[in-house]
Amino acid sequence: MKEHSTTLAEPLVGKGTDKAASAPARFLLLGYVMLAASLILFVLYDYVGGKRDDAMTAFVAHYALAIVYAILLIADRAYGISKSWDEANLDRNIVLINLFLVAAFSLNRQFSVFEDSTPWFSVYLILASATLMSFQYFDRLPKWFNSIQFVLLGSSFLLYLYASLYMLPYYPFGFIGLLFLGLGALVMVPLTLMTASIFLFKYHFKKSKTAIALTVSGLVAPLLFAAGFVSEWTKRVNDIEYLSNRSVIYRDAQLPAWVKIGQSLPNDGMTQRILKSDLVYTTAHDRLSSFNRFPDSWDETRKHDPLVLLSSYFSECSLSNDDRVKVLHALGTNSHRTDERLWSGADLSTSYVVSDVDIYPELRLAYTEKYLNVKNHSGSDWSNEEAIYTFQLPEGSVVTSLSLWVNGREEKGILTSKQKAAKAYETIVGVEQRDPSVIHWQEGNTVSVRVFPCTTSEERKFKIGVTSPLAVQDGQIVYRNIVFQGPDPSQAKETTRVRFIGNTELQLPWTFKKDSNGDFVADGKYDPDFNLEMKEVSLKPDNGFTFDGFQYALQPYKPTHQPFEAKRIYLDINSSWTHDELKALQPLATQRNVFVYHNDDFLKLDAQNWDIAEQLQTRNFSLFPFHLLKNVDDNLVVTKGKPLSPHLSDITDSEFGVKLRSFFAAGNKVHVYNLGSEVSTYVRSLREFRSLQFGEGSTKQLLMLLEEDRFPETLESDNSLVLHDAGMRLTRTPAGAVPLKNTAPDHLARLFTYNDIMRRVGTGYFNDSFQNDALVADAAKAYVVTPVSSLIVLETQSDYERFGIEDSENSLHNASKDSSGAVPEPHEWALIILFGLFVVYLKFRNP
Repeated sequence: MKEHSTTLAEPLVGKGTDKAASAPARFLLLGYVMLAASLILFVLYDYVGGKRDDAMTAFVAHYALAIVYAILLIADRAYGISKSWDEANLDRNIVLINLFLVAAFSLNRQFSVFEDSTPWFSVYLILASATLMSFQYFDRLPKWFNSIQFVLLGSSFLLYLYASLYMLPYYPFGFIGLLFLGLGALVMVPLTLMTASIFLFKYHFKKSKTAIALTVSGLVAPLLFAAGFVSEWTKRVNDIEYLSNRSVIYRDAQLPAWVKIGQSLPNDGMTQRILKSDLVYTTAHDRLSSFNRFPDSWDETRKHDPLVLLSSYFSECSLSNDDRVKVLHALGTNSHRTDERLWSGADLSTSYVVSDVDIYPELRLAYTEKYLNVKNHSGSDWSNEEAIYTFQLPEGSVVTSLSLWVNGREEKGILTSKQKAAKAYETIVGVEQRDPSVIHWQEGNTVSVRVFPCTTSEERKFKIGVTSPLAVQDGQIVYRNIVFQGPDPSQAKETTRVRFIGNTELQLPWTFKKDSNGDFVADGKYDPDFNLEMKEVSLKPDNGFTFDGFQYALQPYKPTHQPFEAKRIYLDINSSWTHDELKALQPLATQRNVFVYHNDDFLKLDAQNWDIAEQLQTRNFSLFPFHLLKNVDDNLVVTKGKPLSPHLSDITDSEFGVKLRSFFAAGNKVHVYNLGSEVSTYVRSLREFRSLQFGEGSTKQLLMLLEEDRFPETLESDNSLVLHDAGMRLTRTPAGAVPLKNTAPDHLARLFTYNDIMRRVGTGYFNDSFQNDALVADAAKAYVVTPVSSLIVLETQSDYERFGIEDSENSLHNASKDSSGAVPEPHEWALIILFGLFVVYLKFRNP
C-alpha cells in the first residue's frame, strides 16, 4: 500500500487505510469549522452590542453546535467515557470540549460564575486551547516548536487545574444540571480540559528526550511568578496595615491614615489591584456572594483575576471601602468613579463626540461646545443606567451652558442654586426615574455632569458649553481641549469644527478642511489630546460688553512685584519633582533656612541630611500643612504637583482639614511658588479661592526672585480681576447713561462673574459661610456654574415649579455660538415697548 502523504493543513489521524483515515479527518475539519463559527458568533455578539435579553438565544446556538458535534462523534464511535481519551479520538474530543467551553462563557453572560476575565487571563485561556489543539500536528512540526508545545502544555495544565478548583463549589449544581439537557456538564469543562492535557502528555512525552523537563518548566514558571506576586502582594498589604495601625501612635498626626498610605505605596498595577480587591476584583471571601456586586463607592465592571484571588487567600486589605476609594482618587485613578451613584453605569460608552470651538485670538478667549452621545450596551430593554462624566477644564474656565435632548428635542438648562439642583435631580432620578441632567462645580477646575436615563432604545445626547481664557506661553496662544472621564470613549468618533473670530496665524493639522463658511472641520477618532497653538497677537483695544448696568473689558496684564525677603523656605517635595529641580535648589540649604515636612514635623535641611529631600521624591503626592506656618509674612513654600491629587473635600473632616480651614478663614495668605505649569488639585483649589500669594515658573526664575528679594504681586478688587495664564485683566465699570456698543461677546461678563464669585467665596469656603443668595443671584445673571450654583435640565415645566427653580429674566441665559447673549438694558426695553405700541397704533388707526 502506498504511503499516505500529508501536509500540515491535513490532520494526522493515525494509521489505517486512506478510506478509514478520511472519516476522522473530515470530522476534525468539520469540528474546526464549527468551532470557528461558534467563536465568530461569540465575538459578534459583543461587537454589535447584543441585547442581554438575547444572550440566552446566543447560548442556545453555541450549545447546539457543541451537541451536534458530540452526536456526530458518538455516531463515529469516537466519543465515550473511555473512547474520548483514545489517541485516535483525542484530537476531535479536544475540539468538542472547546465548543462546550465557548458555550460555557456564553452562558456566563446570563449566570455569572466567572466575572469578566482580565485581558492577560483571556489571552492565557486562548493560548491554552490553541496549545492543546496544536498537538494534532506534533509529528509534522519542527523540534524547536515541539519544545514550545511541551512548555505551554505544562502551563495549560496549571490553568485548567486552577479553573477546576475554582469550579469545585459548583460541581453539586453541575450534577443536578445534567438532568436538564446536560447543561450541568458545562461545569466540568475545565476538568475535562485538564484531563485532555494529561493524556496529550502521555501520548507524546516519549517522542522527545526533554519532554518531561520542558513540561515541568512550563508548569513551574507560572507557579514561581504567582509565588512572587503573592509575596509582593502580602508585603504591600502588610505595609498598609503597618501604616494604618501605626498612625494611632502619633497623636500629632492630623491627616487620616489613608493619606500616608496613598503617599507611600508604589502607584502601579499591584497597588491598584490591592485597593480594588472586593470593589472590582473577585476575592476569596466574596466570590460566592451575590452581594457587593455593584458598590456605590466605585463604579467599574467586576473582574476575575486569578492572581488577585490567589493572593487574597494569603492576605486581604483591611482598609474600608471609603478609604480605598480616597486613595485611588488621590492616585489619579478615574476620580469620576468615586462619585456616588443612584443607578449603575457599567454598560455605557461614549459613542460620538462633537467639538464645536469658537476662538477669539484678539481677546484670548474660546467658547467650546461639547456634544456627547451615550450608548447603553446592556442589551436589556429594561435597563436604565446613569451616565456620570467628569470634565477637566483649562485653568480659569467656566461652564456656561447645558442642554439635554428629550424626545428628540433640545432642552436647555436653567441655572439655580446647587442645593435646589441636587434635590431635584436626586428626587426625579432616585424615585421617579425620569429625564434630568445636572452639572455641578467641583474642586480643581473640574465639573461633573449626570445624565439619566440612558436606555438601549436610543443614544442619549447632551451638550456642555465652556468659556475659557486662552493661556499665553512663549509667544503662543494655546487652546487646550476640554477632556473628560466617563463612559468609555475609546471607540468614539469625533467631529471637530473650529471657527476663528478675529485675526490669527496658525497651521492647523492636515485633517482639517475649510468648508464653505470659512470654518475648519475634521472627522476622525476621538482625540483627547487635541490642542492648538497660534501666534500671540495684541489684545483688541476696543473690546467691551455691556450688561446689567456695567461694561466689561479686557486689558493686558503684566505681573508686578513686591518686596519680599524669604527668611524660611519650605520645599513641598513629591514624585512630580525632577532630579534637576532638586539639584538646582540644593545650594539653598547652606545659604538659607530651608525646611521640609518629614515624619509629621518640619525638618531643617543642610548638606548632611539632604538625602531626606531625595527620599521625599518617592511620595506620590503631598499635602503641605500651611496651618503650621508661624509667620506667613516671610515664609515661602515651593511646591509642585499633579493635576489629580487629594481634594480639600477629601480631608475636610480631619483635624488637618479643620485647622487648615481655620487658618485660611482668618485671612492668612501664604507666598507659594509653583515649579512649572502643573499644579496639584489641592494647591489649585487654594489658588482659585485667592488664599495664596501665587507665583510660578522655573527654578532659575525662583532663584532670581530670591536673590532680588521680590515676589509676584496680584492686585484684585471688586471691579478688577486677573486671568494669570492669559496675561489679561478683566475690568468692570459703570456703563453710564448711554452704554457703549458691544464689541466683544458676553463671555467677558461670564468670566468676570465666575472669578468674582470665586474671590468672594474665598476664605468663606473654609468655614461654610459662602452659601448665600447674593452669590447665587449673581451666578444666575451670568449663567455660570460655581460652588454655589448648578445648571439643571428637567423634563417638564411643572418639574421646575415643583422644586422652586425659576429662570431669571434679566440674565445672559445659556451661552451660545450664534448670539452675543446681550440682554436689553432698561432704556432699551423702553424703546422696544414704545416701538411696539407704535406698531399697534398704526394697525388699528384705520379699522
